[in-house]
Amino acid sequence: MKLLYRGAEAELWKTKFLGISAILKRRVRKKYRIKELDDKIRSTRLKNEAKMLRKARKAINTPHVLDINRLGNEIILEYIPGEKVRDILYQKKMVKKIGIQMGKTVKKLHNIGIVHNDLTTSNFLWNGKLWLIDFGLAKSSNRIEDRATDLVVFKRMVFASHWEISKRLWKYFIEGYCPATEIITKMDEIEKRAKYMR
Repeated sequence: MKLLYRGAEAELWKTKFLGISAILKRRVRKKYRIKELDDKIRSTRLKNEAKMLRKARKAINTPHVLDINRLGNEIILEYIPGEKVRDILYQKKMVKKIGIQMGKTVKKLHNIGIVHNDLTTSNFLWNGKLWLIDFGLAKSSNRIEDRATDLVVFKRMVFASHWEISKRLWKYFIEGYCPATEIITKMDEIEKRAKYMR
């Protein structure tokens, strides 16, 4: 196995599963939490991520869930070759094409009652098709507030991480998402609330 990423919540390893390339995602132990509580939290999040991925696949491109190891708090996912959108956005003509595709993808996800809760350009992959990954914080919800919050978080990431192309990228994302008036209104409310609380 080859370690690809080590974060606060999980480790990602490239491996093989039944002879095919795969990603093993292992939820890491939090030493500051009581072991029984930590085991329960990791187990719950593992099951939820697998559930959200399987549901999302009905509408968008996400990796297949190949196996779950509840005792080891591990999930094995289909390996998707490609590049993180974060790394290719500055290529010619990619901003409009990928921006619109990201908007359409998130809209489809919201339409089947899932909010991702970690929308970043690092969690989108491109290999000729657009893929959305990392459903560790995703949840089922049809609430306008939750959908709008998902979009506000993504908007903040765009303007913080891609400031040179942020206005164009956000414009194309919104074009793809085609938000209803109520979503725009709720986003404005959330942004004003956040500004007031600073």
